[in-house]
Amino acid sequence: MTVAIAPLTTEHIPQAVQRYDRWFARARRPPSQRSWLADGPVRGEELLGKLIGVPGIEAARALDGDGGLIGHLAAVPVDLTQDDPAGLRSHPHSALVPHGGHALPGGRESEVLRALYARVAARLVAERRLVHYVDVPAGETATLPWADLGFGRELVHGLMAVKARGRQPRGVEGLGIRRAGVGDLPQIGRMAAESSRRQRESAVFQPQPERALAALRVYYADALGDPRSAAWIASRRGEEIGMVLLVPATPDPVIPESCVELAEAYVEPSARGEGVSRVLLATALAWAYDNGHRYMSARWHSASPLAAGHWPAVGFRPVAYRLSRSLDGRIGGSPGSY
Repeated sequence: MTVAIAPLTTEHIPQAVQRYDRWFARARRPPSQRSWLADGPVRGEELLGKLIGVPGIEAARALDGDGGLIGHLAAVPVDLTQDDPAGLRSHPHSALVPHGGHALPGGRESEVLRALYARVAARLVAERRLVHYVDVPAGETATLPWADLGFGRELVHGLMAVKARGRQPRGVEGLGIRRAGVGDLPQIGRMAAESSRRQRESAVFQPQPERALAALRVYYADALGDPRSAAWIASRRGEEIGMVLLVPATPDPVIPESCVELAEAYVEPSARGEGVSRVLLATALAWAYDNGHRYMSARWHSASPLAAGHWPAVGFRPVAYRLSRSLDGRIGGSPGSY
């Protein structure tokens, strides 16, 4: 069956909202997670209402034979300066399909997405945006249609239920944990930058511009003075060997309310494998529970030899992914000329 593609504009948002909410109810997470994971509070009306007003958005809708809306796709431009810490995880001239940016009909997901992406991607490539990202809930319903287009899993968004103190991790000999404050910005910034810098290595191979790393060193100045945030530094024999930093999480379709985000965590390579990270995490979880949080979120690179094994092992479960596709840089000019 042929899929007709047309522009998505403000007048189509009510239909797109209905389609998105139905699609998300099917795709939001694997059945194994539905017993413990609360819903995020953000739904299609809020997401699409904000999305359609973003300058430079490229958006299209798919129509059935009767002209009814059966799906949509909307990508927003990503333009980052050299000193923006966001450039440590994203290409500075790219495009993102955020939550709310696409919805598909059951049984025709790949067919409809292929037609939508062909329209939207042509415009992105014309702007030389050759790196494309999409945020999707975890589960094959959401990820497989994108895999058919050559997208792969890049970032994992995990969630852990925060519970009352239970069994605590084994102590580490000589380890001290102290609460960090504003005066600890140099130490927190140094370790955050060092953690990020290691994403240059195999098998992540994520560029880490020095100016963005310098900005990251001072990025958490406000968080360290915010009572809604918290950080701790681990030390042994006078040497600071690790840290963890929590900040308020922004609720979205996969992040419930009463959630706090594990923004940074680091242990010096010489101290890894001894349980330092587990002690820091247990300290952070205790604070989170005492302050009314019932979930903790974290993000990590799926290709990281360290993070991809560690965070699921300590209890984080995937609830969303950022998928990506990088097009060949030789592309240029009109279609068919390269």
